[in-house]
Amino acid sequence: MKTGKPTRLSEKLNAELDTIRQDYAASMASQLESFKTDLNSIATIAQRTIESDTRTFLRQNKSWLTISPWLIMGTFLVGIVSMMAASLLWTLMLASSELTELGLTRIDREDGTWLVLDPTKTRLRTCTLGGRSVTCIKIEED
Repeated sequence: MKTGKPTRLSEKLNAELDTIRQDYAASMASQLESFKTDLNSIATIAQRTIESDTRTFLRQNKSWLTISPWLIMGTFLVGIVSMMAASLLWTLMLASSELTELGLTRIDREDGTWLVLDPTKTRLRTCTLGGRSVTCIKIEED
């Protein structure tokens, strides 16, 4: 391209096109810089808002957050212990009532556990099981 005043049509068109390209490039650079500035401003404001909200939340709920793990653990522990206690009581009630229905009474003493037979419901017999003679309790059904 020649320096100075363009004389031919193609030189004039190329000069105009070059001017348009430069204006467009300058406009795009300006828009990009404006976009970057706006985006940085938005990100900074969002970050400050999040930090402020987090600080406020933690300040307002500090006591709850320190008690909460102990409260949750205590609740679960109480739940587990109460289920175990209920299971033990249920088992003892079933075993006790089953023994009573069969005519047996369980007595726990220091020297051992004793089963007492109800003479109206049970009889002590000698049975043969598998070719061996063993002591059996025969339950008299009503």
